[in-house]
Amino acid sequence: MARRGNMEGVLARVRLKLVCCIIFSMVTSLEAYSAFAYADELSRPQHDVILTVTGRLDNHNANGAVLLDRAMIEKIGLRELHTHTARSKSAHLWHGVLMRDLLDFVGAKGEQVEFHALDGYSVTIPIKDFYEHDVLLAIRQNGENLSVRRRGPTRIIYPMDMDESLLDPKYTARSVWQIEKMIVK
Repeated sequence: MARRGNMEGVLARVRLKLVCCIIFSMVTSLEAYSAFAYADELSRPQHDVILTVTGRLDNHNANGAVLLDRAMIEKIGLRELHTHTARSKSAHLWHGVLMRDLLDFVGAKGEQVEFHALDGYSVTIPIKDFYEHDVLLAIRQNGENLSVRRRGPTRIIYPMDMDESLLDPKYTARSVWQIEKMIVK
């Protein structure tokens, strides 16, 4: 009799573990489905849009595009970088987001990004640049928000003081300012 009671206890524990595993699997599946179902939906901007991202993206918040205001960019995770630019005589303190973090946020699926500036300038940058270097999409310089007058509202800053190879003229050409649109290709 003692053996049978022991066996019933073992079976009860096995059933409990099985039920727990089934529940865990169901919850995990629902969470995965929920994340998948809403992967392409980002919040909408609450303030003036300062950057539009289009192209090969998994995530959207407006007709196949991602519209970003300053607050949304800040939420991605502000970083700071103290560096010269190709056109500055002294180093400045820049605040913005790493381009690779922004590309992850929008679900970029491409090999290059085409940048368009307010003055009509455009440049294409290979995405590998953003993974090989801590390239910043800057929104502030020396603590002040970048405005159009100050070559903003967003601009690309390469960490030139960290790596002499970035002094190459090709990176100078990629250091675009007054960015209004990015197209992931």
